[in-house]
Amino acid sequence: MQPRVSPRFAARAIAALCLSAAAGASQAAGVYAPYIDMTLDPTPLIDQIGVRQGIQQFHLAFVIAGDGCTPSWGGIQAIGNGASGDLLTTIAASITRYRARGGEVSVSFGGAAGTPLMKACTTVPALKAAYQTVIDTYQLTHVDFDIEGSVQKDTEAVARNFQTIARLQSDFAAKGKALHVTLTLPVLPSGLVQDGINTLNAAIANQVALDTVNVMTMDYGPADIDMGAAAISAAQGLYAQLDTAYKAVGQVKTDAQLWRLVGVTPMIGMNDVQSETFTLPNALTVLDAAYGNGYGMVSNWSVGRDQACPDNGAVVSATCSGIVQKPYAFASIFRQLHGHWGTGVLRDPSYGTATGGSAPAWSATAVYRIGQCVTYQDAKYCARWWTQGDVPNAGGAWAES
Repeated sequence: MQPRVSPRFAARAIAALCLSAAAGASQAAGVYAPYIDMTLDPTPLIDQIGVRQGIQQFHLAFVIAGDGCTPSWGGIQAIGNGASGDLLTTIAASITRYRARGGEVSVSFGGAAGTPLMKACTTVPALKAAYQTVIDTYQLTHVDFDIEGSVQKDTEAVARNFQTIARLQSDFAAKGKALHVTLTLPVLPSGLVQDGINTLNAAIANQVALDTVNVMTMDYGPADIDMGAAAISAAQGLYAQLDTAYKAVGQVKTDAQLWRLVGVTPMIGMNDVQSETFTLPNALTVLDAAYGNGYGMVSNWSVGRDQACPDNGAVVSATCSGIVQKPYAFASIFRQLHGHWGTGVLRDPSYGTATGGSAPAWSATAVYRIGQCVTYQDAKYCARWWTQGDVPNAGGAWAES
């Protein structure tokens, strides 16, 4: 006699099979999937940044609660249900162009600021509808849940979140598709703290199929810490915690499977804890560990910071790293992880320019967004941030390409 399998667990099994089938050779070496803050002004053009820099995928941050249980970009722009605005138009068009060039995106829910939907939406059906709105709006197959701060201690919200995600994955599985889920958590060099372990256990208990548990290797607190070594230590601690968590529910995973679940996200350059700085040599160290151990993902916070500040200033900023570096120096290291969620981006440094192979002439009256390039005095320059009227060869807002 064959044991009966409930529809709930059958759907979970189908979801796991879909995830396994979707994880092909393109991700064999892990993926580089940096975060990009979509609430910056002007809105980052992910297709221009991604194609010009050869970045295969992005985490778009952050979707949180707007009015009540309504999803929004950073609490400033509602998503779906007839919402309109320049931010929505720019993001949607940029995603479409990026996908046409082989890129893919994940939307990150939560983050450190504002109210997460998992808290604002007080029932599973309401939360599922909010998540589904975002998934449908951007035709998502990858989502990220950044759960940090006090919400980790809200056991009802945490349980509601993972019950909702499990239902969404079941819906995808019923259509023969997979919803790829990343769980992002704070960490110490020793690994997850107890709140993080509890959150991970809640995901596993609710039968959520996780692609990656991504730890934010940043802002630890102690002074004079080697940020590369700390990130690698945190990943090692997470590996052991994942092993324990899955064995506790009767799931024994191989070393390779456990490492594939590991993701690390440093804050490049100066951290909010200003005694901590993640340097370019640190990035090389982490890349070596990612290759050597088989991390599933490396990310960073954030793409908009991957450039020096004006006059090489040592400041903490949303738009620069606070260290001396060339534009996208961290991306040029981490993009050596060649895995991709989409069909694969072929790097084209001239993508998006008016004439294809050459950039348009600089205009003193034009407004330029981050990543847009111009020619000036027979040289090519690309904007490091929003700029108007700044002469390219004067430095500051422009970097020679």
